[in-house]
Amino acid sequence: MKIKPFAKTISTKAEYNAAVKCISALVDKGDATTKEEDAYLELLGILAEDYERRHVPEVEEAVSRSVSPTEAIQWAMDRHGLKQRDLAPLIGSESLVSSVMNGRRELSKAMISRLHDALGIPFEHLFTPPRHRFHLPRIAAAL
Repeated sequence: MKIKPFAKTISTKAEYNAAVKCISALVDKGDATTKEEDAYLELLGILAEDYERRHVPEVEEAVSRSVSPTEAIQWAMDRHGLKQRDLAPLIGSESLVSSVMNGRRELSKAMISRLHDALGIPFEHLFTPPRHRFHLPRIAAAL
């Protein structure tokens, strides 16, 4: 798939659909994505979420506060009247759903794509921010 760069905010349904198609293609690559593709995927997710916030009223309330992936999934389950077992086709199995919902396992890119496509959960809420460890250099006491 040829990637068409977005150089501005998404302002039309056609642009949004193109962005979602590109996001899905990148997510489908799984761990085979490059660092540049991962960065572009993150940017497209932000742009798509911004469009959703402005054009999909029920999304605005959910994105107005920071939520974890499990909170976002629970919100979508409540909205669609689903139970955890209903997520098995999107996540993989009922035991995997349980592990994700209990915080024992993070979502994979493929799971994120399927949850977004099927339930309309903004990408931004399905990604878990990386945990960075910052190490400060030791400064010699004697200068």
